[in-house]
Amino acid sequence: MSDYDLIIVGAGPAGLTAALYAGRSMLRAVLLEKGVPGGELLNTELIEDYPGFESIKGFELAERMTAHAVKFGAELVTDSVASVEREADGRFLATTDGGQRYRAPVVLVTAGGTPTKLGVPGEVEYAGKGVSYCAVCDGHFFRGEVLGVVGGGDAAVEEAEFLTRYASTVYLIHRRDRLRASKIIQQRLFANPKIEVVWNTVVERIEGRGTSVTHLALKNVETGAATALPVGGVFVFV
Repeated sequence: MSDYDLIIVGAGPAGLTAALYAGRSMLRAVLLEKGVPGGELLNTELIEDYPGFESIKGFELAERMTAHAVKFGAELVTDSVASVEREADGRFLATTDGGQRYRAPVVLVTAGGTPTKLGVPGEVEYAGKGVSYCAVCDGHFFRGEVLGVVGGGDAAVEEAEFLTRYASTVYLIHRRDRLRASKIIQQRLFANPKIEVVWNTVVERIEGRGTSVTHLALKNVETGAATALPVGGVFVFV
């Protein structure tokens, strides 16, 4: 068993920042992370709105943040947390799947989030078979395909643009008549000849055959008109 001043669960940007400040405060901190440090940064191709960097790749920023935290003494452990219990003296005991135990008076949980789902028929059935929530992770599987991207915020617009590296055409499907994304990102979107925006439209079903997505059942929220959009995959960023 190892004793620390602070146990941090999750090594995304929040966890790495916490570890950095803990180290600068002369606190002994351990970061417990089941995967590669960086969190959602690893799923982001390019970051242009982080102060101090006009443009930086997500994985590069993750590497820099990790190195910065380690420089100030953070200990990084690759393992999943199985349980956290409070002991009689008030301290917390964290046990990992690997059987290691860590004790500290404070546990900070920075476990991040999970992608928001559409909640439509076919989404679960075709998850990993054409339905994805990470363009950087899965985009290369869809070379030459027609793809759908659902959403209207920064993530949806940025990932739609990224997917044009692989796809023949990308349809951005948005339920409103205007996007929420930053104006500068929208400018790039509208200038890209491989992207077409489908306004005022929602996905009602994701349909396929066998182990692949074949089309999206769409509905116009203003007219109620139903259409089928042939696609080889759909990326959800809502």
